[in-house]
Amino acid sequence: MRLLEHYGEVTIIVNEYDSLMQCKMNLKDEKKIKVKMMDYAHSDFEDKYFDLIYAQGSISVPDKKEKLKEIKRILKINGVVSAGEIVSLREPVPDFVKDIWERSGLEPIASPQIRKYFERKGFEIISEEDLSATLKDFYEKVRYIVLKASKEEKEEEKKLYARMKHESNAYLKLGGDKYIGFKSLIMRKLN
Repeated sequence: MRLLEHYGEVTIIVNEYDSLMQCKMNLKDEKKIKVKMMDYAHSDFEDKYFDLIYAQGSISVPDKKEKLKEIKRILKINGVVSAGEIVSLREPVPDFVKDIWERSGLEPIASPQIRKYFERKGFEIISEEDLSATLKDFYEKVRYIVLKASKEEKEEEKKLYARMKHESNAYLKLGGDKYIGFKSLIMRKLN
């Protein structure tokens, strides 16, 4: 999901039908928020349309170049991007972590290189914060959800629950916390 702001109007872009319906239901009483479904890498917004873009997990993916190019296209010069990204804390990454990333469609950048990546793409880093410690709480909640799910729920969404269980165990019990990180960046578009 991406949150974009233009003159006090907020637009949320989702790329899946389920996300679209969920957002519309949750925000039905919000008059200033529009929810649209479109491809993150090819939106239908005008050049330099937004002052602010919030992007969650947009650069930790295989088509990061296309998505960042689109963010730059629709963001005004001196506009701000707030990004939250999965990062690799150490190299080399063990196979069980690579497996998690492949199943999730992720290609994280190494934590020390993420700042340089965005700077090379024409952004000034205003703030960078390592929020990797928050992943422990996240994966503990995921583990709790899996443990408390009914047999019927687990049967209905077998692949999802198996993936959730695998990821939380890998992070909490197998040392994934040494390799899987999360960074928050606030950046200004320079050109």
